[in-house]
This record gives sequence, C-alpha cells and structure tokens, in this order.
Amino acid sequence: MSLILEAREKRAQHIEELMREFKYKTIIILKSNVPGADKNPNRLKFICNLYDSFIRKEFKLKITTKAKVGSADGNYVYYVVEEEGNIVKEKTILIEEANVLGKLVDIDVYNEVSITRSQLECEMRKCLICDNYSHVCVRNQTHTQEELFAKIDEITQNYLVNLILNKTIKCIYCELDLYPKFGLVSSHDCGAHSDMDFQMFVNSTFAIKPYLKEFILYGLNGAENPKKLQEIGIKAEEAMFKVTNNVNTQKGLIFILGIFLPVMSKAIRNNLGQTFIKREIIKISELIIGDYYENITSKPNKSHGDEVYLKYNIKGIRGEVLNGLKMVFDIPSYRDRPQEYMHLEYLIHLMSLLDDTTIVHRTNFETLQSVKNKMSEIVKAGGYTNNIALISNLSNEYIGKNISPGGSADMLVVKMIYEEMKYLLR
Repeated sequence: MSLILEAREKRAQHIEELMREFKYKTIIILKSNVPGADKNPNRLKFICNLYDSFIRKEFKLKITTKAKVGSADGNYVYYVVEEEGNIVKEKTILIEEANVLGKLVDIDVYNEVSITRSQLECEMRKCLICDNYSHVCVRNQTHTQEELFAKIDEITQNYLVNLILNKTIKCIYCELDLYPKFGLVSSHDCGAHSDMDFQMFVNSTFAIKPYLKEFILYGLNGAENPKKLQEIGIKAEEAMFKVTNNVNTQKGLIFILGIFLPVMSKAIRNNLGQTFIKREIIKISELIIGDYYENITSKPNKSHGDEVYLKYNIKGIRGEVLNGLKMVFDIPSYRDRPQEYMHLEYLIHLMSLLDDTTIVHRTNFETLQSVKNKMSEIVKAGGYTNNIALISNLSNEYIGKNISPGGSADMLVVKMIYEEMKYLLR
C-alpha cells in the first residue's frame, strides 16, 4: 500500500509540474479506476486504450502534448489541451458517461486547479454495483472486492463481446459493399457468380452471426480446446447452407474467423500484441489442421481446395493461417486514404500476394499468376487511388473471364477487423 500512496503523491507532483509548465492550457489525466492492490491488471488495460481513443477523437488537434506514465497506482496518460478547462471537463464527463465502462476510468481535468463535477453542478458518479454514489460506497466499503471484480468482469466481457461482434459484422458488410470487386459479389451486381447474389450474402451473414459471437467468447474466456472451435464452425456452416440452399457463400470466411476472432479477442482481453496474435494463430491452426495434408490423397470426397493442393501444392486459406496470417499484418494500413479507397487498396494488395485457390478453381493456375502480376503492377503504380478507371475496366474484364478472388475477400475482412480493433492492443 505504501507504494500506491507514494505513486499517488508522485502523480500529484507531476500534475503540479504540468500546470506550471503549461500554465495557460488544460491538463487531462486518464487512468483506470480499479479496486485492490494491483492497479494495472492486464485484463483491464484495454479500457485505457479505449478511452485514449475517445479523448483523441474528441479533442483531436487541440491536444498539443501527450504521454503515458507508468505508476503503481495505475498507469496514466496525460494530455495538454488548448481549450478552456470547464469546457474540457464537460466533454470528459460526457465521455465517461457514454457507456458503463466509464465507471472504470478516472478522467481528471486541471486548469491552474482541479476542475470537479461539483463545481460544474454535475451529478456525482454512481456506484458500479448499486444506485448509491460511488464515493459513499467506497467510504463505507459497501461492497467486497470479490463483488466488485465479479461485476467488472461481467461488464467488461459484455462490452467486448458486443464491440468485437459489431465491428466484425460491420467489416463483413463493408467488404460486401465494395465496388468494383474483380468478379466478387457486391451490392452492385453478382460479379462472376450465377448462383449467389448480395441478398444471399446478407442472409448468410445474419445466419452465422451467433456463431461469430461464440468464437469471440471462446477467446475472451481463455478457452484452450480447438476442437470446440471446430464444433462452432461446423454449426456456422450448417446455418449458412440452410439459408443459401446449399450454396457456399462464406465457408472460407467462417474458417478464418473461427481462428482469428478467438485470438484477437484473447489478445485484447489480456493486453497482448501482434506477436502473440501471429504465434497463437499458428498454434491453433496446427492443432486444427493436424495431419490433414498428409492424409489428403486417401480422402474419398476431395474438395476443390484439395484438388488445387494436389495439383499445385497451394494450401489456400489453410496455408495462410498456418503462416500466422502474415499478410494481414504486413500490408500497409492505407489510413491516409478515404475509407472506401482504403478497403480497395487492401483488396488489391492482397490479390497481388495471395495464392487464391478460388481463382485457380474457377479458372487455372496461369490466370492466378496473371492476376497477381497485374495487381502488383497496380500497387507499384499507386494502387486504386491512382488507377480508378483502369481498375473499373479490369473488374469488368474479370467478370467476363469468370475470375473471383474469394480467398482475398476473406483475408480482406480479417484485415479490416484488425485495423478497426488494433488500437485496443498493447
């Protein structure tokens, strides 16, 4: 406890120094509000990452200085903001009250002195568990630490499940809405497909949504049984085939999300980074795929992917997960582009690199090589942004040639989810 008290005094001194150094500016201090002796539990560190994003979004260019400071009383981030203190405090109160996780952070504001809720005639913060005011419950020790941590685990898990699931569904629809799409189904047309359309993909996405949630929960709960992931994936495929009249709209996507979503969820929950994600994807993939390729020749009913592997030694999506989905992390973020352009840049870049078994199955190996070479040329020439007319014509050409980069589309969804969620990682 003495370390925590010392850390509090040190933070108070630091705040005094910041107010002297930035005398006519406002200081924001963001830290987690966690009971118990451990003020920096890994499973709650994502909350400060989340609220850091909220503060940066709210104040944007008004933030002139920002830094993170380690502390035994809870790591904190300070921001120097060029805005009047009372206005900053009003805005941070709204940020705190926007969702239930706001009760797990403290966002303090200083402008020569501390600016409090009571000074602005705002209601004091409520307790995490009951309707009483938080400071009253703390003073009276109304709730045990076990009760508090049980409630914290409940609300953080519920929040993360909904956040990751909603981001995943959003990315699936963003991929579906892209255009031009080189023969893939979109909201504009059916591309090179005569057996599926936009509405079928909408129906399919709705059908598999509960199972995507199960994948996320698997990761958040730290489960260690890949067989369970296979069971969830099989149920997702059955739900998909039921609403599509046995048309395969998203089987590859179910497979790849069945590995990526649990790992991404686990990484966010435990404050782990990209290195962990890649390593964990490889580990789970090896357990799930096992000796699949050693026994493939004896399979009585070979899939299109099996035939491609036997003829060209291309493993498709299975090969990508066995490689830790390296492409997802290696290709650029393209954050400087408008959102629709950014997603098309991802798709083009992925098509330039991926040995897409869907293209080989629908055409041949030579066509795959031609597509990869053409996309590589486009990437080098500035991507979609600098080649809009060329890409539109090329997309129509691919429809006529029965080309459809389904594997690249699945990888695109994963890339989009990762880019949407990586700010929560270490």
